[in-house]
Amino acid sequence: MDGRDGARTGKARVSRMEKEQSNFERKLVRIKQSSFWDAFRFTKDGRFKSTLLIYSFSLSFIFIAIYVASYWLLIDPIEFGLRPYAGAQLRTLAESFIPAILGSLVCCIFYFTSHDKKMVLFTYGWLILFVLVLGAFAFVSFTPEEFSIACMLALRFLVPPLGVGIFFAVLIYIRSRRNDPFKRYESLPDWQKNR
Repeated sequence: MDGRDGARTGKARVSRMEKEQSNFERKLVRIKQSSFWDAFRFTKDGRFKSTLLIYSFSLSFIFIAIYVASYWLLIDPIEFGLRPYAGAQLRTLAESFIPAILGSLVCCIFYFTSHDKKMVLFTYGWLILFVLVLGAFAFVSFTPEEFSIACMLALRFLVPPLGVGIFFAVLIYIRSRRNDPFKRYESLPDWQKNR
C-alpha cells in the first residue's frame, strides 16, 4: 500500500465524516426549527399523522351540536307534557335521559356512514376529554358553592349523553366486530377456507 492509497482512504473517511456531520447538523437544525407545539400538530412532513384523530376531533363538535339541539328542542315539551302526570324528580330524570337517548341515536348514525368503525368511539373520547378539561377549569376557577352547582348541572346534562352514547357506540362496535365476515372467515378451519 503506497502513500496514494492511504491518502484516498483518508479522503474517503473524511468525506464520510463530513456526510455524517452534515446529517447530524441537519438533525440539529431540524430540532432547532421545531418547537414544543409540533407535538400538537396534525401533520408531520406534510402528511397527516392520523386521519382518525382529525376526523373524530371534527366530529366531536357535530356531536356537541346534536346534543345541544336535542336538549334545546326537547326539554320544554317534556316538562310541559309530564307536569300533570309526574313529580319533579321523574321530570328531571326524563329531561336528562330522553334527549340523551335521542341525541345518542342520531350520533350513532355516523357509525354506519364512516369507513373506520372506531370513529364514533374516538369521538366520544374527545368529548370525555372536553368534559375533563371543563371540570378542571371549574375546579380551579369556581368557588366551592359554584363548583357544586356546576357538578350538579354536569350530572344532569353531561353524564347522561356521554354514558348513553358510549353505551350505544360500544354495543354497535361489538356487534359489528362479531358479524365481520373476514373475522368469520379467519375462524374457519383450514380445510373449509380453501373451498
